[in-house]
Amino acid sequence: MLSKLKPPNSEFDGQVKPIRVQSAPQAAAQAIREAITIGALEPGQRLIEQKLAASLGIGQPTLREALKELEYEGFVHKIPQKGTYITTFDKKDCRELLEVRMSLEPLAIERAAPKVTPEIEKDLSRLVAGMRTAAETFDVPRFCACDAEFHCKIAALANNRRLAKTLENILSQLLVYGTLGRRPDSRKELVDGAEQHRRILAGLATGNPSIARSVFVTETLKHWNENFQVNLQEDELSLPVRLADSQPTPVSAWSK
Repeated sequence: MLSKLKPPNSEFDGQVKPIRVQSAPQAAAQAIREAITIGALEPGQRLIEQKLAASLGIGQPTLREALKELEYEGFVHKIPQKGTYITTFDKKDCRELLEVRMSLEPLAIERAAPKVTPEIEKDLSRLVAGMRTAAETFDVPRFCACDAEFHCKIAALANNRRLAKTLENILSQLLVYGTLGRRPDSRKELVDGAEQHRRILAGLATGNPSIARSVFVTETLKHWNENFQVNLQEDELSLPVRLADSQPTPVSAWSK
């Protein structure tokens, strides 16, 4: 119980992150997740529980709990009577997820832009720099962690818990496809991703919701189309319309 208590008004608040103690299933899930991320475990590969549990130094019940977490995230899937397999890259599913994302995240981007202070911009710049360094050193787990935190912070600025939670779910699934769709020996997708986020941050830093939204949509579609061939164009999307950009329909027209 004491380990969960946090001293009030600590002088280090905001400077360090609380330690998160992982359970055995969580640690096992993280180990498997990283193995998938770096290409050690390949898409479509069958996971033989007895051998995998022995390699991880855990029991099969613990491994099954870990696999449940990974299945929920989309990294693995079970086939009845056959076993558990690493998920394969599905362009159709990826495109569907991206369509949903592009209907939601522009709203978060618009709401976040006016709230980007110099301190917040510096924090987001740190994450972009982390992505760039990770891309150059081919540190895929670190790249993914910086990527996820970047979008999480933007969603938090939108000040809508349901929007943030929905986006977290969509983005975590897209991260899976971004991992599975990347060639294990290629740095290109990572380098392009870091540059994409640099431009998104530049749009946010203007403080202008319309500019931030436009940059985000353009850069995000460009990245996924060029690196993962989802072939999704802006005119195919139902993007949210800002009230300032629209003209109200005259009441007289409603009765026609």
